[in-house]
Amino acid sequence: MTIDAPPTAHLHDRTDRLAPKPILREGGPRLAMAVLAGDSVRPTRAQARAFAKFAHTYDPVADDLVAAMRRDRPRIRTQFEQALEHGIETVDDPAPEVAAFIAALDDVPFWVDYDKLDLAARAIARMPLITLMAFTTAIAFPASYVSPRVNDVLLRGGDLAKRAAGRIVETVSWSMDCTAPGGMERFGAGTKNTARVRVVHAYIRAGIDRVDDWNTDTHGRPVNQLHYCVTMIPIAGVALAVMAAGHWYSRRERDAIVHLYRYVAHTMGVTAELQVTSLDELLRLIWLAVWSEVDPDDSSAALTEAALKAVPRIYGVDGPSAANRIRSWAHYRFHADLARLSLGSGYADAVGVPRLSPMAALYPVWFARNLLRDRLSVLVPGGAGRAARRGHTERMREIAEVKRRLEVRPYERDEAVQSIRERDRELRARSA
Repeated sequence: MTIDAPPTAHLHDRTDRLAPKPILREGGPRLAMAVLAGDSVRPTRAQARAFAKFAHTYDPVADDLVAAMRRDRPRIRTQFEQALEHGIETVDDPAPEVAAFIAALDDVPFWVDYDKLDLAARAIARMPLITLMAFTTAIAFPASYVSPRVNDVLLRGGDLAKRAAGRIVETVSWSMDCTAPGGMERFGAGTKNTARVRVVHAYIRAGIDRVDDWNTDTHGRPVNQLHYCVTMIPIAGVALAVMAAGHWYSRRERDAIVHLYRYVAHTMGVTAELQVTSLDELLRLIWLAVWSEVDPDDSSAALTEAALKAVPRIYGVDGPSAANRIRSWAHYRFHADLARLSLGSGYADAVGVPRLSPMAALYPVWFARNLLRDRLSVLVPGGAGRAARRGHTERMREIAEVKRRLEVRPYERDEAVQSIRERDRELRARSA
């Protein structure tokens, strides 16, 4: 990840850009780079060196809040939740750390375009939950496990194999909150739950900072800005990658979706330099993240396997009957094949994704069905609006049913607080 310091002229030589890693020469990444950007997104050595410095950049506003919570948990936690839900003006004598965090949340950047946020929400709402779940499970999660440094943080949080189904559903639910109509307005569920995730990240940082075996020289600070990129890029990328499944977006809709995830990243605490403003910038950031962080190891394989093996449970086909065994195999293989086709054979082999099965033959049929349905919905006068409203209603009903079946607690009430407490207790025990 480090860049030697060559002469200045060499450092800025636009013709001597970094060579791509193999993952960018295969599967979905190769197609995206070739069709959407070409060679122009390859960074110079100067850009790569500047990017690497973010391994030692974090989120001081959130870290200060968590430090205050660790000193006086009941009071600060109550003030934080009250201010988050109802505004800082409803809190009597708020702690400075609470006031600073909420001020950062309340300060909306000049570039936020609410019409674009609405357009992105309508476009994404046309995508059914099954597509979002499949792409999140088979692409976003395996793609976020590319870095052993990020995986080290995840594995310290507990038994992810047992919690894989719940984590995937929680992530999909959070993503739906962010992309719902009004979700990223100040009191929208997306804004509030993103703020809570930001605090969870700061708790993890605070705990691991006290663990002796964390090597800051090789890993940077835990949950640093590069780690944010590795985890946020696949989630944002999935929103656009579903075009490969037939859910087509216009150029205006694609630009609006990038804009929406820029605001999500801002709310999450991603530094302004790493908030992308265009599809080209997103692809350049992917290029840099791959160069910086992709080095799959045993932890990448273990976490990817856990995500794929959670598929039958997510879809409720993990029962002992013969019919469920067949459905379980079909669901698992469909998602594993999607992972291999999307991430490329080299990375898939490195993390143990099985070879393609006969289920891969269904992808052209899936694409054609989705494309036909999507295009018909937008070509009929008023159809796009009706499809968005119907899609949003169906998605919310379906995710609520999945969360009920898997006993995933509502994130905005119990899950955030409990996750913070459990992780803090675990990390305190490790550092004792």
